Amino acid sequence: MTPDAGIPEFDGEALATVARLRSRFRGALLGLAVGESLAAPAQWARPGSFSPIRDLIGGGPFDLAPGSWTDDTAMALLLGRSLLECRGCDPSDQLTRFRRWQREGEGSISGECLGITASVSRALVEGSASVEIRDGADALVRVAPLALWHYADERALLADLEPMMRVTSREAATLDALHEFASMMHGALRGKPLDDFSNSGSAGPIGARIDSQSARALAIVKESMHGAKNWKDAVLRAVNQGGDADVYGATTGQLAGAVFGVESIPAGWLAMLAGRPMIEELADALLAEVLVRLDNET
Repeated sequence: MTPDAGIPEFDGEALATVARLRSRFRGALLGLAVGESLAAPAQWARPGSFSPIRDLIGGGPFDLAPGSWTDDTAMALLLGRSLLECRGCDPSDQLTRFRRWQREGEGSISGECLGITASVSRALVEGSASVEIRDGADALVRVAPLALWHYADERALLADLEPMMRVTSREAATLDALHEFASMMHGALRGKPLDDFSNSGSAGPIGARIDSQSARALAIVKESMHGAKNWKDAVLRAVNQGGDADVYGATTGQLAGAVFGVESIPAGWLAMLAGRPMIEELADALLAEVLVRLDNET
């Protein structure tokens, strides 16, 4: 990153700090995308009904090429672009972008709106979440770009969760899970020790009776991160749960990417990731905005 990109000049120890932040920012967004891609063979499958995932092989219900991603990554990246262009959280703009994705495939890697859930589809058509359909966990996956945007202000991050969520979701249990996961993401980006949050909270162990899809996904994220030594181990543990494996991979992937940095994501998997340069550019643009704001405050 250079001054030409709108980033303040740094030297010495400050440069090392910026490099660590860049690794975490890229790790969060690339980790989200690789995590969703990795989950393809296990999506909607019962645990134990598929060969354990050990590599990035594609396939699954959409017969994806290795490194391809669908709804979870597409919506998160659209949110990131909205934050940059609107200079903050604008639910109306997010709805407009998601509707273009739904109708035209804008923002997808394939040109198609693959993987959209019934709850999201209904919310985008009607303009708000339907009381007739339970929330999915889509809003949980979208935490990463919001956490990057609000790197310097956890209070602002938590305040923006509900307006972001209500574009597609409505349940109090969803918002509770978002608050906990957003605090975890914020802590990870700022270098908080993994043991401080990887097994915290009350979501419960995998298999516990949990009343929302977001709460179950959060429980799997925490179980997958607990004791993890690197990105790969955590995310493989998550996606091999089957079911909503794409959600589990994307959420664990973004948190593990923030904790361990982009260097912990296998290089071969990053090389296969569809849209990698575009994702890296978005992460760098979000970091540049954060650094400029921090510089202006000093």
